[in-house]
Amino acid sequence: MAAPAIVAAGCVRLILSHSNDDFYLEIPISVVQSNSVRPIKYLRFLGWCIIGILGAVKTDREGVDIGNTAPLQHQGTYFYVYKAANDDAALKYAVDLDVIKARSQISGSDSSFKTRSATFKGSLLNRDASCIFTDVPPLFCEGTHIIPFHKGDEWFNLIVKNRPQTAGPDEDVSDLTIVDDTRNGMLLGIEAHVVAELRQVVVVHTPNLVLDVDDIPPRHTRELDDNIKYPDKERYTLQWLEGASPKLLNRVPNNSDATFKKHTRVPKPSPMLLHYNYGAAAVKWWGHGKSHLEISNRPTMPRPSVPVPAAMGPIRNKRTAAQLDTSIQKRATGNAGGSGFSPREGGAAQDAEGMDSDEIVMFFWSQNPAALERRKREVEDRTREEEERASRMERWRDSVTVM
Repeated sequence: MAAPAIVAAGCVRLILSHSNDDFYLEIPISVVQSNSVRPIKYLRFLGWCIIGILGAVKTDREGVDIGNTAPLQHQGTYFYVYKAANDDAALKYAVDLDVIKARSQISGSDSSFKTRSATFKGSLLNRDASCIFTDVPPLFCEGTHIIPFHKGDEWFNLIVKNRPQTAGPDEDVSDLTIVDDTRNGMLLGIEAHVVAELRQVVVVHTPNLVLDVDDIPPRHTRELDDNIKYPDKERYTLQWLEGASPKLLNRVPNNSDATFKKHTRVPKPSPMLLHYNYGAAAVKWWGHGKSHLEISNRPTMPRPSVPVPAAMGPIRNKRTAAQLDTSIQKRATGNAGGSGFSPREGGAAQDAEGMDSDEIVMFFWSQNPAALERRKREVEDRTREEEERASRMERWRDSVTVM
């Protein structure tokens, strides 16, 4: 079904579907203007985060690129235009998200979860002296995962393996394998932690392949302790996408830049993971029209079996990502205390039976050319190993027959 002709008041529409108008973002202009001094570049950044392929922003698919300094048109419609992968290749090497979801359900004892959380926070304290955006002391901070903990290591590895070639040529993620890696975390004060888990706030790293450091508004200023500093020639900037009431902005200011300990050698948060998360948050709040993206409806796609996990001591109830998100939202709403904190999700995230925002971004990332080429090599390597193993077995049988 085509997108409605009328764009909501105070918004612009960014159509992300490659050949139709079915999947799009409807973005409040006020948020764009709060988060970037060059709105067209910001739209391009959103497209890049979600699709995983560098593209252009146009008012017509066949038109020319819009200049970076052009103003946004009220209730305007824009297209993110990019070169899509060959559909046959995308299907042949597709990722089965349903299987990954089933493998990624959380189980384990409450005590082991608490121990793991404490260990994760402790590892972050080697790099983060306090809340990296508000300077709240560590006692009142939580170790916050960029890619949510409940997604599990398998989903985390899928993100890394399907990263676009353009995710960042200077970032080495070859050893990024577990969700508790410090590069997947930030030390945040309780309030920042809650809104980050809900993805009301996200973090953009600049410079990246779309945005320069000066494409983001000047950072919120604060007095720094002697043991911390802003990174040189780069920014990690917290930005609000949803629910930014004056009271919350006073406690967690928009465009706050991260600080880290001086002289630390612990790697900073991964830009690749931050931008995946930014795209997923944009889809959560502003996305519409996901039904045609359902990759699990393709009957010819290979579907591996789901392993049954072994019991690990006292078992707490398994909770899906959607159930965990609901739990987080209830907790946050209860803590808000009349601050105007009332999260709502966009059209792409409301259908509990469909793909959630993480799955939609993974759907696109898994079809970028670099990811398809990696999976193609994996299939070829696996086939070659199986053929070599069969050949060795045949030679062994022949030798036994001769004897």
